[in-house]
Amino acid sequence: MADYSFGYGGVGSSLDISGIVSQLVAADRAPMDARLTKLESNTKFKISGLGTVTSAFSTLKTALEALKKVDSLEARTVKSVSADSSNGVDNVLSASGSKGIPVGSYQVEVLSLASAHKLVGAGVTEDATFGAGRLSLSIGGEAVEIEVGEGNTLADVRSAINKAAQNLGVQASLLKSDAGLHLAVGSDKTGASHVVSLQVLEGGSDLAGLVAGLEERSPASDARVSIDGLVTTSASNKIGDAVPGLTLELKKTGTSTVNVGSDPAASRAAVQGFVNAYNGAIKALGSVTSFNAGSNTPSSLTGDAQIRGAASQLRNVLGNLLGELAASGLDARTLGLQTQGYPNPDGTLVLDAAKFDAALAAEPGKVAAAFTGDQGLAARLAAVVDNYVGSNGAFTLRNKTLNDQLKDVAKQRETLDLRMESVAARYKAQFVALDSLMGQMTTTSNYLAQQLTAIAAQTSSR
Repeated sequence: MADYSFGYGGVGSSLDISGIVSQLVAADRAPMDARLTKLESNTKFKISGLGTVTSAFSTLKTALEALKKVDSLEARTVKSVSADSSNGVDNVLSASGSKGIPVGSYQVEVLSLASAHKLVGAGVTEDATFGAGRLSLSIGGEAVEIEVGEGNTLADVRSAINKAAQNLGVQASLLKSDAGLHLAVGSDKTGASHVVSLQVLEGGSDLAGLVAGLEERSPASDARVSIDGLVTTSASNKIGDAVPGLTLELKKTGTSTVNVGSDPAASRAAVQGFVNAYNGAIKALGSVTSFNAGSNTPSSLTGDAQIRGAASQLRNVLGNLLGELAASGLDARTLGLQTQGYPNPDGTLVLDAAKFDAALAAEPGKVAAAFTGDQGLAARLAAVVDNYVGSNGAFTLRNKTLNDQLKDVAKQRETLDLRMESVAARYKAQFVALDSLMGQMTTTSNYLAQQLTAIAAQTSSR
């Protein structure tokens, strides 16, 4: 609130004009100030309540989007075991898989592992140098030239190779043995197509000897695996396309059995996530519309038509969907999903884990179709929720409207400040004029008193 005092005391009247003006302006301002404060407080209260509901609906939407995926109820366990397993860990390979892999077993024989090509040269002394020349390094159909300067050491040659071949996936290094320093050049990638080759383009016998002395220490080879008798090759030891959805990471040669089974707990978690989110939305709707009879206190959105409508629609749509499931043979006794009953019939959902797992095991396709896909429960309920929290949803638009109201209150306060400054200026002018008039009257009164005193004195002296 603006300060309307101006440090002016009455000269002719001894009135506290500054204080009087401030009090008069405050009295004028009070009704509008109270109205704006109440409007601001009520709007913020509604925004808070709407935020609670919007957050709960957004959480529900996320849970429904996850549940409606066609493979959400097709979680799998993947376990590999071999004769070389120890402490429950398969030493031949590790296996993992995505949802929806066909349940069953796969006999996997790792025939050979993929390896990266590596060349190692003969030993030279640490202070050995080479004459100027040019080398050509190639891998996978790509080649680069390497400049060797006069007097370069083996370390210089290594650095020149790494600089020239940094984008080819080739790395040069130095190894030290009793025979001296050795140049090692190898591919960063495994596979038969990543063969490293080093040739002399220009140079003397020293460079020629360096290149000629390179020996293959690790071949460029692909992994070979037999899966149920069918052989496949891979440039890496991670195979992800032989069985769609199944990934094998090879460790050593040998035979392993990969077992893929259903994972009811993980599948149930998707439905339980929806149940929890739905219950959160129902409870949020209840909390912002409740009324405390003891303290006679309403909540932020008590009696709000939009919130009542949202709660009613959510319950009705879910009730209809559960009715459709029951009609298809997936009722509460079969599926284990139902609304909370006696003694707390509050509209929330409960999921019986044992019943759900049994239904999923007995009729996995039917249960999956009931929840997932574009026509499943999740997608249809998600469409309703999106009408409230989508980009053009009812809650989204209302939140914008309420925040616009807060901005309008701020503008009204600014306008009120300006108007009160004008009122204060008017009061000031009026009281200053009054003070001036009273000053003049006091001067006149004093003059007349002096004259009367003088006349009285003259009369008494006669």
